Amino acid sequence: MVLILLVLAGLPFSLKLQSSAAPLVFTPALLTFAVLKARLVVLNFLGLRSGPAALRRGLIAWPLFFAVAAAAKALIVAVSLSG
Repeated sequence: MVLILLVLAGLPFSLKLQSSAAPLVFTPALLTFAVLKARLVVLNFLGLRSGPAALRRGLIAWPLFFAVAAAAKALIVAVSLSG
């Protein structure tokens, strides 16, 4: 619920900022929240806080990998638009 509110609060700012730097600001912030939420799900809701360390690391590394890939894509798009 908090993530939805943060996205809805950031939407007017991103629409107002129509610059090529806007994705560089909002994308990492939203991806950070997504990875933190995935960490909460893995540790609390899946009950792996005291589970095997390798499984915890793997389940947290999976969304982290995709977050880094999405951030890299946003950076590439922003650089290609400005150049």
